[in-house]
Amino acid sequence: MSLKIKTLIGKEKQDGFGYSSAIGDINGDGKKEIIVASVNHKNGGLISVYSSSSYKLIETLEIGAKKINTIRLLTADLNQDKVDELIIAVTYQDLSGEVQVISFMDKQTIFHFTSPKEFDAFGFSVAVGDVDGDGYKDLIVSAPMPILNGRGNVYIYSGKDGNLIKQFTSKITRDYCDYGTAVAAGDLDGDGVCEVIIGAPGVPNGEVLIYSVEHGWLIHQLVGKPGFGTMLHVDDLDNDGINELIITTKDLQGNTVSVFKGAHLDHLYDMECNEVDIGFGEIITTADLDGDGNKEIVLAAFNATHQLKKYAGQVSVYNSTNGELLHRWHGIDENDQFGFSLSSGGLENQKNATIMIGALKEMGNKPGAVYLAQLEDDQ
Repeated sequence: MSLKIKTLIGKEKQDGFGYSSAIGDINGDGKKEIIVASVNHKNGGLISVYSSSSYKLIETLEIGAKKINTIRLLTADLNQDKVDELIIAVTYQDLSGEVQVISFMDKQTIFHFTSPKEFDAFGFSVAVGDVDGDGYKDLIVSAPMPILNGRGNVYIYSGKDGNLIKQFTSKITRDYCDYGTAVAAGDLDGDGVCEVIIGAPGVPNGEVLIYSVEHGWLIHQLVGKPGFGTMLHVDDLDNDGINELIITTKDLQGNTVSVFKGAHLDHLYDMECNEVDIGFGEIITTADLDGDGNKEIVLAAFNATHQLKKYAGQVSVYNSTNGELLHRWHGIDENDQFGFSLSSGGLENQKNATIMIGALKEMGNKPGAVYLAQLEDDQ
């Protein structure tokens, strides 16, 4: 198979283009758009929307009025109009945050949520799934409260009307980012309703806590080494109707990415990296890249060195059946930070899924870039 690559490039040096990205039909034309976030636009951020057929810029949207720490992008049809909404979660450098659910087609903000508490880092992680069984996808927003001995919170908002359904709070205080560092949603026990999954990668043990919003209680708790729960991802990798849960452990000896499955969360295998502080597995996506019906696991390590080029970055593709490394791609230049963001989806008239790989290039004093990569059968 050969690799087909299309490149989108930011407009200004150090613009943070590619900090986050998403794929979805947000304008109702029946074709999926490519959405890319920049974090260093004037005083806030910039969302750029591209056609997936021509790769031309369709529209831009300015976000925020303060210096940005993080932006997370998602697309999902929350209001059941068969058009994806654009979900933008922003945490600012002053540790306030906001989440907007935008109908790009109607040019309206459907829901707008802001920090319930001061310095709470609201919007640091965000996920979508029907967690209350009403048929509408709901919004899960974390606020890890990383300072002032904060007690992290995760808020669940109804996708039907925007009301707060449930709030989960850390049982212990932390003076660093912990409870809610990562959140995910997915049906792990096969009952047809998504669970809320919360990562708390603390000391002396990291934890991943799995809650039923429908019943209001903790139904499972996984405990690991410090750093366990730094990143979470849920998907049905082998198309058998049962979701897998992928968990990253950020470790002083190198990161580990572990895969669990089923109602009892049986441990399947690990993917390990013994290099420290390169970000391995801290960005995850899954996609059927080769068209065989099984999804591959794609892990970034955006601070990896390649051929003596510091922070070039790397992206690795693994077989989801056994964790075998299939492909590894590297950034071209020093300071590319290739793999700073990952997203995936099917684009128009394409058999195999496309993955979008962000390369921030901020330290290299260049505009950021997003690479759209697709494996194609050789003829």
